Amino acid sequence: MPDRQGHYLREERMDHGEQSWQPKSFVARLSRPEYNTLIGLGRREDFRDGAFLVRQGDRGRDVFVLINGRVQILFAGLEGRESRLAIRGRGDLVGEMAFMDQRPRSASGRALGTVATLRLTSEAFSRFFENHPTAYRSLAQTLTDRLRAAENRQLEGGYDVESRVAATLCQIAVTESDDVGAPLVVKRTQRDLGQLIGAATISVHRTLRNLAGRGIVETHHRTIVILDVDALGQVAKGRKTMHHLM
Repeated sequence: MPDRQGHYLREERMDHGEQSWQPKSFVARLSRPEYNTLIGLGRREDFRDGAFLVRQGDRGRDVFVLINGRVQILFAGLEGRESRLAIRGRGDLVGEMAFMDQRPRSASGRALGTVATLRLTSEAFSRFFENHPTAYRSLAQTLTDRLRAAENRQLEGGYDVESRVAATLCQIAVTESDDVGAPLVVKRTQRDLGQLIGAATISVHRTLRNLAGRGIVETHHRTIVILDVDALGQVAKGRKTMHHLM
C-alpha cells in the first residue's frame, strides 16, 4: 500500500545480486566490497510514477541510490516555473547535495514510472565513507561529471538545435540502453528534450521530423526510436554531451 506521500515501502533489504548499472554512475564506480557495505546500510524503498523522492526546499538529508527506473530532476525558479534539468538512472544518486552541504534541497526528484531505490540516512551514508574512505573518489568523480555536464550545456547553447538534439539522443541511448543489439529507444517527450537542451518544443519537433524524414529516427508517443546511430552521431558532430549526469 502507498503511504500519503505516494510511494511504496518495502522493509526487506536489497539482495546482493548483480545489477546492470549505468556507466559512470556512482554505484558503477564502487568496488565489490564497497557495494556490499552500501547495500547493507540502506533499506529498499519503491516509488510509484509521479511520486517525489525529494522536494526542492526540504531539509531532508537522506540519500537515494537508484536501483531501477528513472527520476527526473526538477527546478522551480523564482516565478514558480518548473524546469527539467536532468534524468537520473540506475546507479545514480539523488539527494547527495543536501548531504554534502547540509543545506535545503536545491531541486526536486520525481519518479518517471515505478522506481526502486536504496534509501540511506545521512548517518548511514557517513558511516559508509568512514568504512570505505576511498569511495569518496567515486562521489567526487560523480560530482565532477555533473559539473562538466553543466558547463557543456552552457557552451552548447550556441550550437544549432539539430546538433544539440542529436548529441543528447546519442548520450541517452548510450547510457540507458539495455540491449545494444536492438533498436535504441529513448523514452523522452519532445518537451523533455527541449528543456534538457534549452530549446523550444516546436524547434525540437521540427528537428525530429527532419531526422525522421532522413530515416535516422522514428517518433512515437513519448518515445524516440533511433534507427541509425552512426548517422545521428554525424549530425551531433561529436558533441555527445552528458546531460543525464546533471
